[in-house]
Amino acid sequence: MAKQFITPANQIDFPDDERKQSALNQQWTTNLTGFTNQGIVGSPWAATESADNTYYFNPTTADTTGAIYAQIQWNAFPGRLSYYYGKIGGGKANTEGMVLSDEDLLSLADTGKTLEGIPFAQLPQIINPCTEERSRYGPFGPRGWQDEYCEWSVQRDSNNNIVRIDFTCENPEYMNSLWMIDPLKVLELYQRTLNKPQIQLQDLELKDPATGQLVIDPSTGRPAYNPLNKWNNGPVSTSTQGGAMHLTSTPNTLQTEIGLGALAAPRKCGNSDAETLICCANYGQPQRNSDPHIGQSVNQLVTSPNPNDPPMRATLANPPGLYIQLPDFAGSNYKTPDGTDPAACWTIVRGTQTLTVDGTQLPGNYILHATFQAPPGKNWTVSDITINGRKIQWGGQVAQTFLMQITGMAIPAQEAAPVRDCQGDRTPPLPMPLQLFHANVFNALINTPVPNVMGTEMNLASNSTLIAPLVRPGQSDIPLVLTASVPGSTLPTVSFGEGISVTVKGMRTVKYAVPGNTYPDEAQVLELLVSVSANAALGLRGVWINQAQSPIAFPAALNVVAG
Repeated sequence: MAKQFITPANQIDFPDDERKQSALNQQWTTNLTGFTNQGIVGSPWAATESADNTYYFNPTTADTTGAIYAQIQWNAFPGRLSYYYGKIGGGKANTEGMVLSDEDLLSLADTGKTLEGIPFAQLPQIINPCTEERSRYGPFGPRGWQDEYCEWSVQRDSNNNIVRIDFTCENPEYMNSLWMIDPLKVLELYQRTLNKPQIQLQDLELKDPATGQLVIDPSTGRPAYNPLNKWNNGPVSTSTQGGAMHLTSTPNTLQTEIGLGALAAPRKCGNSDAETLICCANYGQPQRNSDPHIGQSVNQLVTSPNPNDPPMRATLANPPGLYIQLPDFAGSNYKTPDGTDPAACWTIVRGTQTLTVDGTQLPGNYILHATFQAPPGKNWTVSDITINGRKIQWGGQVAQTFLMQITGMAIPAQEAAPVRDCQGDRTPPLPMPLQLFHANVFNALINTPVPNVMGTEMNLASNSTLIAPLVRPGQSDIPLVLTASVPGSTLPTVSFGEGISVTVKGMRTVKYAVPGNTYPDEAQVLELLVSVSANAALGLRGVWINQAQSPIAFPAALNVVAG
């Protein structure tokens, strides 16, 4: 049997249903194969020195005998907050020289507002250290600023004491994959993970904002999933709404994580300085705890700082994922009111403390969701616990005491990866596919506004995923939407390869953050009618726009499956 991508932390969500677990495993393997291929192809349409990343490999198809593993770790608290508005940037990173107190930064991380209630929308613009460009603080969204691949929600009692903190790094692609197999399983996980049996299936379903009717996803024939439903929305958790089930900040996706690894090619600037490298290679966001360190770490796997080390190829170890590590309870000097071991307040709800794959124990912890709350029977709350003598008033205080991790894997390469110049803009740019949707799903997403403390326009399309929509042989005139960057106003041609015919019916402009991006941007919407021949080959299909002009396909845009 061919190797498959393992679900995050090897989580088995259908322990009593082998058929559904097998279907999930196959869907997950299809999705991650697509994401891996997208990372390897890179972005040849819009940028130079950013494509053909062949030193990054698919761990399910390569011989990984004798592979080495690397713990790539970073702090879970948002590093960009400290840089742009804290002491690290020293007032030079924003347009007004503002330096906020540590308490203000903790308040921002938990609520999106300072202690005085000033939201991000009213804070000074920030200055990108790579480009000197000025912008409002992003990412946008109900907890978009929690952008270190770890998000949390805080539950308080009537006295404003913290009674529970939920931390999650569960990626949105997995929850969407699970929904494709069985929405009732997703409902069960929401109820159990958040300890909220009051959650109903209809709370999680996507509705058309104009009609209020359920949106039926043609991929499954069932209601589509709303990733920003009321129970996975924002940093505050109550009995009627809120909670952190999976990641929602637009850069916090697994597809992005794979892309970061693939884009971290050796550069002429070297890899000794993480911030210099990220500015040169133009991946992720500078001054995050995560992106610069991830890029540098994967880069150093491929090209070691030790010139005597052999060249390597790199990937994210199977199972690819983002993982919470155990807090440093001793080093951070946690103390409970009655001397209870503070570790007893930490509960792993999803994932596992250790993980063994094919007889090898992988380094680090593989936690997907954890809670921090007083053990049962105690008459005190989280806010009665101290960290270094200071009572816990913010979830961010706990986040500061643990790390996040991806696990890198490297195998010997036949020759060293080529050293590239810094990434540049392709002039002129080529027509670039961005994302494919079933039309009714896209229209509901793009027309659903998302309130946020950033005070900017945002819509639900920014919380979609790059999972390829499903079509079946023999279907005709399927309405699909391809978002793209298309220079000019002439309707382009679109192709998915042999056995699929495409008519481009129209083109319009929208604005959203393509999943993985920090900021929304304008994109063209190509309205398609697609017909699949009865004998069309099954499997993932790439997509071309104006194929003669742009002969490289964007991988894994569409999935042809059996009827």
